[in-house]
Amino acid sequence: MGIFVMTMKTKDYLRDTFRIAVPSIIEHIANVVVGFADTMMVATLGTVATAAVGINATVTWFLMAFSTLFAVGTTVQVAQSIGANNHKRAKRAAINGLSGGFILFTIIFILIFFLSPHIPKWLGAESEILQDAVSYLRIWTIAIIPMFLGRTASSILRGIGNTKMPMAVAFFINILNIIGNFFLIYNTRVVTIPIIGTEFTIWGANLGVTGAAIATSLSNALGGIIMLYLLFNGSQIIRLNLKDLFKFEKILLKHIFKTGAPATGQDLITETGQVLYQKMVASLGTIQVAAHHLATTAESLSYMPATGFSVAATTLIGQALGAGKKKDAENFGRICFILSIFAGLFSGIMLYVFPKQLMYLFSKDLAVINEGVGALRIIAFVQPLFNATIVLTGVLRGAGDTKIPLYAALGGMWFVRLISAYIFINVLNWGLKGAWLGMLLDLSIRFIIVFYRYIKKDWLNAKIIVDD
Repeated sequence: MGIFVMTMKTKDYLRDTFRIAVPSIIEHIANVVVGFADTMMVATLGTVATAAVGINATVTWFLMAFSTLFAVGTTVQVAQSIGANNHKRAKRAAINGLSGGFILFTIIFILIFFLSPHIPKWLGAESEILQDAVSYLRIWTIAIIPMFLGRTASSILRGIGNTKMPMAVAFFINILNIIGNFFLIYNTRVVTIPIIGTEFTIWGANLGVTGAAIATSLSNALGGIIMLYLLFNGSQIIRLNLKDLFKFEKILLKHIFKTGAPATGQDLITETGQVLYQKMVASLGTIQVAAHHLATTAESLSYMPATGFSVAATTLIGQALGAGKKKDAENFGRICFILSIFAGLFSGIMLYVFPKQLMYLFSKDLAVINEGVGALRIIAFVQPLFNATIVLTGVLRGAGDTKIPLYAALGGMWFVRLISAYIFINVLNWGLKGAWLGMLLDLSIRFIIVFYRYIKKDWLNAKIIVDD
C-alpha cells in the first residue's frame, strides 16, 4: 500500500490522532509563546544579556537529553502495556522509570552544579557575558531533579493517552514563569494605564539575567512536582504508590534502557555536536551569538505541530502494537507523516516570508535582526523534511525502534553539520548564514535515513513484550 493511500477508517484514525496530538500541540505552543516572552524580556536588557542566556541554551538542551532515557523508554513500555490491557505492568514500568531517573538526575545535578562556573567559558563565552552566563546556568541547574522527574511523569501520562494534564501543567508553570520574570528581572518602576491615565508603582528586584534564571528554575521545579503529584495522587488508570519506589525489576529496566538508551544517545550526539556548533557561532562574535539564539527561538514555531503529532504517533502506535493491531499502527504512522509534511510546508512559508517580523519581536538591534533574517530564510527550505523527521522518529519510537534515529543524528550532526559549518564559516567566511546552511544539510540527511527506515516497515514487526 502506498504512503498516501487511505482506508475507510481514516476519520477514526484522524480523530484518535488529533485527540492525542492537539493537547500536545497546545502545550508546545504555550512553551514556545512563553519562551518568546522570556526571550523578549531578557532581550530588553540588551545584546549582552541575550548572549549570556543564549550561550547556555546548548548546555540546557544537552542536559535535557539525559531525561530522554527514562522519558522515552518508560513511555514506550507504558503505551505498549496499556495497549495489551496489562495495567499492572504499565504501573511497574512507570515506577522503575521514575526510580531509575531519580538516581541518574541526582548525579547530574551534583556534577553540573559544581562545574557551572566553568562551562560557559568552555563554550567560548566572551568576558563581557561570562558573569551573567555562569549565574544563569547555576540557578537553572538547581531545578534539574524535579524538572527531569516531571518530564518522565509527563511522558508516562502520554503513554497512557492523557495529554491534557501535561498541557494544563505547562500552561500553569509558563504563566508563573512570565510573572516571575516581570517582578525579578526589572527594577521597581512606575506604570501608567493608557486609557485612564492612572499611575502606580510595581515592585521589581532588578536582578536582570539572574532574575530570569530564578523565575525559570522555580517554575520548572514546581511543574515537575505537580506532575509527580498527579501520578501518585491523581485519578490515573495506573495511579502509583510511593512505597513502591526503588523496587527495581531487572527485566523492566532492561526494556526501558533498550528503548531509552538509543533515544538518549540520539539527543546526546545532537547536543554534544551543538556544543561544538555553538563554539563556531561564538567565534563570530556577540551579535551573531544573540542573533543565533533569537533565530533559534523564532524557528521553534516551525515544529509545534510536528511535536504534537510525534507524541500522538508514539502513544497510538505503541498501544496498537501492544494490542497486536499492526494495520492500525501502520495507518496511524501514515496519517501523522502526511500531517507533518503539510505542517512543515506552512511553517516554512511563514519563516521565509516573515523572518524580519519574527526577529523584531525579540530585538530592535538592526545588526542582530539582519543576521537572524538570513538564518531563518535558509532554514525555511527544510521545514517539511524537519517536521517529517520529528514525526517519523515518534513513529519508530512507538515500536521501540530508536536506533535508526540515533544513526541519523550521528550522521547528520557529526559528518554533515559540523564539517560543512566549519568549512562555510572558517574557509568560505559565510558567517552565521554558513552555520545555518550546515544545519539545513544536517536535517536533510536525517530525513533521508529515517524516512527510508519508515517505508521499509520493519518497525511493524518489532518484538513487543508486555507480559513479563
